[in-house]
Amino acid sequence: MNNYFSIKKIQVFVKLFIALGLFIYVKDFSKINSFTTLTVAILELIIILELVRMLVEFVLSDNNQIKLRFMIDSTIIFFIRDIMLVANHSFKIQKIASMLGIVLALFIFRIISMKYSPKDIEK
Repeated sequence: MNNYFSIKKIQVFVKLFIALGLFIYVKDFSKINSFTTLTVAILELIIILELVRMLVEFVLSDNNQIKLRFMIDSTIIFFIRDIMLVANHSFKIQKIASMLGIVLALFIFRIISMKYSPKDIEK
């Protein structure tokens, strides 16, 4: 059996507990009454997880840099959450299409940032 609770994985658990604590503090669970609001709440949890991961990596890195990949990931999830909210309240195809265009552009930026990473260029 794998050792899930080893000292090597303490950083992952710390990130998870910080994100869950922030999510429970911020989110009002009495307003979750449908599948759409549950999906939006889960996406908000993922956004908080990404932001905590980005901040922990910033604090613990040697040269205190925020990775572009983390910022793009959290922005993509934020826009997907907004698309869910817009589609739930008022289904305006122009607004949804423009948000999907932004998400597509962010995916392209993410692929480019992974392909032309400074770590890969230095090697």
